[in-house]
Amino acid sequence: MRVFLFKIASKQRWTLYIEKSEFFSKKVDIEPTTSSNNNNNSNNNNNNSASQSKGVLILNKLKNIAIESKNEIDNAQDGVGLKGKLKSLLSYLESKIHPEEAVLQQFSKINDNNLIKKNNHHHHHHHHQHHHNNKNETIKHQFEHFNEQKDKASFTIFYPSNIGYRRANRFSQVLMRQKIRFHQKWMIINSLLIPITFAATILPGPNIFLAYNLYRLYGHFQALKGCTNLSRYTKSHGKLLFKPSLEMFECLEGELQQQQQQIKEKQQQQQQIKEKQQQEEQEKIEQQSIIENSNSYEKLSTRLRIPGLFDYVKRIETIETK
Repeated sequence: MRVFLFKIASKQRWTLYIEKSEFFSKKVDIEPTTSSNNNNNSNNNNNNSASQSKGVLILNKLKNIAIESKNEIDNAQDGVGLKGKLKSLLSYLESKIHPEEAVLQQFSKINDNNLIKKNNHHHHHHHHQHHHNNKNETIKHQFEHFNEQKDKASFTIFYPSNIGYRRANRFSQVLMRQKIRFHQKWMIINSLLIPITFAATILPGPNIFLAYNLYRLYGHFQALKGCTNLSRYTKSHGKLLFKPSLEMFECLEGELQQQQQQIKEKQQQQQQIKEKQQQEEQEKIEQQSIIENSNSYEKLSTRLRIPGLFDYVKRIETIETK
């Protein structure tokens, strides 16, 4: 899995993007809890406290109510009737979810067992030892054998080659700390809203408020888990996970330096123009800079074959501007 760490010039901050993340599901599927599963769990955990059992039953009840409500909304037609209007409202709220959340959620599944892809060293060693005695073995074959012997990570974080490994790791850690605080705060808010949204069950129609609140609570939980995993493994396995990319430097940083130089030259040419005209020209220069930055993302998207990156950046800029 390819992960890209790059700077959003218009926001002056760094972000992460996973290839093909435009295909990630924006909806969270929560499986209903059956009574048989509850009975099995209670039989296998006779030593659990009564308070814990009550807590599980309450959560399961809330989850099942939310699932029923969401199923009613999903089956409705957009804008038709009460359910259709609620479905349109739900779609609107989902469109306001920050695109970074879906990316961070993908790291929630990373653990000690699947972080490193182990290769069968003994098998490959035996296979190539026979060919080692062959005088006609090429250097290319030896190099391929060396790569096969190495353990590989389940994902690689590519960064612009000019910033170096230490800064790339530091930028990712800063991003993770910011996102951890953000998702922790909203988990608390969504948790406090559970009694209020549950009370909306008395209203006619499906309880979309409870369903959406639990959906967002679960989404923040998954994103928080992903942030924690990424922060942990980039500290312990940073040398293995991070990899410099000359293409990213050439497409983003190199072009950005050229743009800044062009802006300075244009500003020098406008020194003798009246203040009013100079302000108008400065606004045009800034607008041109934004357009050129967008072109650099398109160039990177094309060169590295990651078509969703440009739309990803535009969504972040749109959401964070409002």
